[in-house]
Amino acid sequence: MDLREYRQRQARSFTANLRNGTNPLYWNWQDPNQPMPDIGGEPRGASGFPYQGDNALQLQMAAKAQGFQSPYWFNYDQAKAAGATVRQGEVGTKILDWIGGKDGKPYEQVIKTVFNADQIRGLNLPLNAGLSPEQQAIRQEGLDALIAPRKKTPTPQQYNARLAEVLAEQFPDAQGEQEQADVVLRRELAMLTAQARLGLPREVDPSLVHTMKPFIERRPHWKNVDMAIDDANKALNTIGIKPLVFDRVPRKEVQPDVAPAAEPRGKGKSKVKSQEKAQAQAKDQDIPF
Repeated sequence: MDLREYRQRQARSFTANLRNGTNPLYWNWQDPNQPMPDIGGEPRGASGFPYQGDNALQLQMAAKAQGFQSPYWFNYDQAKAAGATVRQGEVGTKILDWIGGKDGKPYEQVIKTVFNADQIRGLNLPLNAGLSPEQQAIRQEGLDALIAPRKKTPTPQQYNARLAEVLAEQFPDAQGEQEQADVVLRRELAMLTAQARLGLPREVDPSLVHTMKPFIERRPHWKNVDMAIDDANKALNTIGIKPLVFDRVPRKEVQPDVAPAAEPRGKGKSKVKSQEKAQAQAKDQDIPF
């Protein structure tokens, strides 16, 4: 599958999920089966950094469809470096990644397969008991960007109301049903992500399905979906609602080989093999997260 085909399939999947009511835009946080009910609930990688844009939506839809509860996703090498293994028979989810950037080489997009932590055996995931002071500070900055600090803390409903107002300013109403559907798509993508980052409740207006109908019937090109996602993320950056970064998944500790007190004669090959093994272990440790 090349990038063009992947993008086309992704756009068709996004539109199909809009049509059948399973797109992340329609999710309510009150449902315990949703994969993003917690503060900072965006899907994240082994580094603790969240996936964003179309990758986030792709993983959210996969989590919903397969009932995954963990927010963590790994490729095969990342799981191995963490001392874990993908369970036999598990099917991964394809996303886009960037490679290159070293020795003057340009960055390029590639298709990568990742697995949810629920599909992996032997992981030692960080125990996140509430937000760290740094995470809470980032979250509070986002809340303060909506409503300035005051003596009485605003309610989640007040934050949500203000968020809707700010996004309506970022994406004003348009003339025509198709144009308005494009506007509402951007608002709701930004609203979904902001509510996940800030831990605000999400309750979707039932009329959203009707509003999105012109967008669905148009069968948009993947670039239309991609631009809507980019515009939503740019709006959040403008407002000041940032993603939360969580702890890195620890790597497996590799015990160094213990050299014998004296090297037996005629064992030169063993020494070479020992060096090769050490180099292989070092290479495994260098797998980036």
